[in-house]
Amino acid sequence: MSNRVAAIALLLAAYSTAAHTQDTAPDNKPPNVEEIATARSYADQLIASANAARYFENITTDATPTVRHKASGMVCAFSDPEYDKITIYPAAASIGEGEDVGCNTRLLEVNFTSYATRYARYFSEEAIIQDTMNAIVQRWPDAKPHAEGLITATINDAPAQRVAGYDIKIDGRPMLTLVLVTHQGEWSFKGRVTGPSEGDTPTNLVGAIMFSRSLPTEKVAP
Repeated sequence: MSNRVAAIALLLAAYSTAAHTQDTAPDNKPPNVEEIATARSYADQLIASANAARYFENITTDATPTVRHKASGMVCAFSDPEYDKITIYPAAASIGEGEDVGCNTRLLEVNFTSYATRYARYFSEEAIIQDTMNAIVQRWPDAKPHAEGLITATINDAPAQRVAGYDIKIDGRPMLTLVLVTHQGEWSFKGRVTGPSEGDTPTNLVGAIMFSRSLPTEKVAP
């Protein structure tokens, strides 16, 4: 499985870069200065559109627009202008402004949203998964628990992840929708993944890798 995960990770990185490169050379040359500048400009636009400069920073170093949530370390890589978005959720009684954020994108027919939240009190990973599963059933009353084994793609010594999923239909098409959750320090990270359950798109694997790549590269202080 590790070899397959590594291969898919490389594919995702290449595909994501190509999505924001106007002229991708057949020999996979590294992005040039202009392509990197274009990607950085696009990431700046996403931050500005969300009025998120206080909370996100532009960390783009190649042709993939990439930002980081300053407080949690969550990394957001964008690959589809139609779906790309940063969201700062309103402050609540127990959650401060900038402590509940999300990023949305789409890759290989897979919709992916990553969330970073600092709750005022501890919620277990299982509780967060159950709350999300309840929301899925409310939205798709005919949703059925996914019967086959689901995978995560934990990288190196990162904290373990939890995953759960449902089989749903969108416009008559069979789809798999997932939630992945992990905690690091006082931050809760969640990934929401929806993509085809049939055909050539490995929705679970793509989503699991995208979620792992969104997690902080350095451990978050407790």
